[in-house]
Amino acid sequence: MSELVTLRTSRGLSQRELAERASVSPATIYELEAGRRPQPRGSTLRKLAGALGIDVSELVEAFYSPKDSSLLTGERALKMPRESFAREIKESETEQLHKVLAELVGDDVRRTRGELNAGTQGIPQNAFSLALEVRAELIERGEKPPEENLPIFKRRLVALHLA
Repeated sequence: MSELVTLRTSRGLSQRELAERASVSPATIYELEAGRRPQPRGSTLRKLAGALGIDVSELVEAFYSPKDSSLLTGERALKMPRESFAREIKESETEQLHKVLAELVGDDVRRTRGELNAGTQGIPQNAFSLALEVRAELIERGEKPPEENLPIFKRRLVALHLA
């Protein structure tokens, strides 16, 4: 992706140096710059912004078109009124809903097996209720229940006898 190349080279960083500073693999940087990897989200976006010494919003502008920057995200979902959220999930693409769900329940962040087994990662109640709405929308669209790929969310659903 040329925007990342421009940001990286303007700071005199090689792909490897940026990868080391951002704690990501050099292959990740290479794939992002070549446009062969999905646009970074969440912690990867924050790591890259930190490594480049820029605000995350600058990096969002580099990676996302104005249409994309208005996509529903977990962060936006937690800030918007319930009615707006309900409308947004109806209008969002299925792939985006899967991403939002992972962000809301914290399953978009890598965790060790020990952390998962110990159950140290809780889901805030407001995020969990929004996640349930996204899950319901996905199932209504004919998707299989998404929690199979979301261990933290699945653990919470099982504990509440919802899965």
